[in-house]
Amino acid sequence: MALDIIKDIVEAEAKADEMIKNAEAEAASLKADAEKRSEAIIAQAKQQAKAELNSAADKAVDESKEAVAKIAQQAELDCKNIREAASLKKEEAIKAVIGKVVGINGNS
Repeated sequence: MALDIIKDIVEAEAKADEMIKNAEAEAASLKADAEKRSEAIIAQAKQQAKAELNSAADKAVDESKEAVAKIAQQAELDCKNIREAASLKKEEAIKAVIGKVVGINGNS
């Protein structure tokens, strides 16, 4: 009878060891699966963030095109006005220099 009890204890210990090994293997498998899923989630989040950033940048560029066109148009108008003003001043300057060189009455 004692032999049967010892035999039962040894079998129970063997089953317990096997259960522990199976639990450890399952835990390792669950951990590996969780790591793979977390890596996939992180990669997806990075990809989504990059796409959103590119979309926001494209939107900002599109929205700024109108402002850039207005600024360029205003700059062109300002340059035209400056050229016209410079042309008028040039005529005045030429007359002043000629007046100084030749003299007021045309005498040098």
